[in-house]
Amino acid sequence: MENRKELAVIFMGSTKDASWTEGIQEVFDEFNLAYEIRALSAHKTPKKVLQALEEYEKREEKIVYIAVAGKSNALGPVLSANSRRPVINCPPLGSFKQDVYSSLRTPSGVPCSTILEPKNAALHAIKIFSLFDKELKEKLAKWQIHQREKLIDEDEQLSSI
Repeated sequence: MENRKELAVIFMGSTKDASWTEGIQEVFDEFNLAYEIRALSAHKTPKKVLQALEEYEKREEKIVYIAVAGKSNALGPVLSANSRRPVINCPPLGSFKQDVYSSLRTPSGVPCSTILEPKNAALHAIKIFSLFDKELKEKLAKWQIHQREKLIDEDEQLSSI
């Protein structure tokens, strides 16, 4: 990957969440955005989470964290409470759809955004980074135009039948 000043860090609650992160990785790859993936649990390995976060917080890159943790998601809020950088919750919605509330209802003073679609979580991180990176902003604008044009073409094909 090209040497950029942005880094997305995907924290998974466990490796069982890896398939959920594939959509996130796909978008980051498309935009040539650097990312790292960690498998640490706020419940099972809290000291390791905080140690890893402390190392990332020392880094110079612009960093956005994405927390992929289900059930009672403490990972995103723990990251947010201990970081000065944005945190996006993207809980895997398997058979535990009711658990999304632990990502939506965080303690006061612990701001996290929650985006349920992995690709949209990645795009949200890209939008944050594009505030500081003109090249990424332009690439995002072209991507959005392409998405609109693709839909218009699909509609025209349907209406010409």
